Amino acid sequence: MSLLEKIRADALAARKAKAPEAGGLVTLIGEIDTKTKSFNPAREMTDEEVVGVVKKFLKNIGETLSHAGSRADGKILAEKAALEQYLPAQMSDEELRAFAEAKAAEGMNMGQIMGALKAERGGQYDGKKASGIVKAALAG
Repeated sequence: MSLLEKIRADALAARKAKAPEAGGLVTLIGEIDTKTKSFNPAREMTDEEVVGVVKKFLKNIGETLSHAGSRADGKILAEKAALEQYLPAQMSDEELRAFAEAKAAEGMNMGQIMGALKAERGGQYDGKKASGIVKAALAG
């Protein structure tokens, strides 16, 4: 089952249960469908592309929550929790460090290491954090 199929099934279940996250999931599916229609030639979105849309939604929710402060709506928090389950497991700092040190030992530079990280573990790390860890590994 693709990630998009899972999101569609979860949205249907949430709507039937009248769960607070249903609206967010339906909006997410609408955004994915809109992007899918713009592809030429027509094709389905890959799981990695769907994860990108989910990350964009989570970023927007984070901005909403930062502006709302203590007035955060329970519905927004439920949508955030529902969307986070579609993200791949994130690499720990230790895993990032080990990856960077191994690639640095092979003689790779910053750009090559970041490229290899994206190719091998795309979507499983925070770019800012990874950049800092790679810089430290190259300096050490």
